[in-house]
Amino acid sequence: MGIVIAVANQKGGSGKTTLSLNLAGAYCDDDPELRVLVVDADSQSSSVRATGAGEAPYPFTVVNLAAAGKNLDREIKRIANDYDLVIVDCPPSVHDKNTEVAVGASNFVLVPMDASALDAWSTVGMLQLVRRTIGSNPKGCGIVFNRVNTKTTGYAEVRAAMAEDNPYPILKNTIALREIYKTSIGMGATVFSVRGQRTAKQAKDEITAVAKEILTIVGLIED
Repeated sequence: MGIVIAVANQKGGSGKTTLSLNLAGAYCDDDPELRVLVVDADSQSSSVRATGAGEAPYPFTVVNLAAAGKNLDREIKRIANDYDLVIVDCPPSVHDKNTEVAVGASNFVLVPMDASALDAWSTVGMLQLVRRTIGSNPKGCGIVFNRVNTKTTGYAEVRAAMAEDNPYPILKNTIALREIYKTSIGMGATVFSVRGQRTAKQAKDEITAVAKEILTIVGLIED
């Protein structure tokens, strides 16, 4: 069965869909033979809608399982048998049953957050759900700072606060606030396939670094 990565946080706008699609793009770019699936578990269906926005298809498959309900766990595990890697784009709520079920069905939970107090508060709630569902194994979950300026004092303060009483690692690699992420998704592409964008290389590099760090935490590749 393929490895399952859930991308989850309870705060809307944390970049779950954009991150899910670009991580899938990163893994396919690294190995075009890799069978990668994105599961849209959010009733807003943003990942599925993005597939119809471009002329060229994604190099990975996107399916909508938001309506699977209590069967979501079974469906994820069943479908994972046909793929090397499954990325689950979760709903923006810890109270949505799909979020809890997806977390429980995953090998790794990636929690994206911005460097703000609001994101910190919502992320604490998400980590509590993860802890209740899969335990405190540091290989089972990680926090990634998304859409941030790492040179600000606010970033340093929020990062330090999130490290307190937290069993899960905070990824060393971060993702900056770049217009190319919005642009590429709007074009039905990822930063690995979009054309004519100035910051494409920087975006590719940071997404690739996050993708590889996840596999390092899980233990699939060496640091």
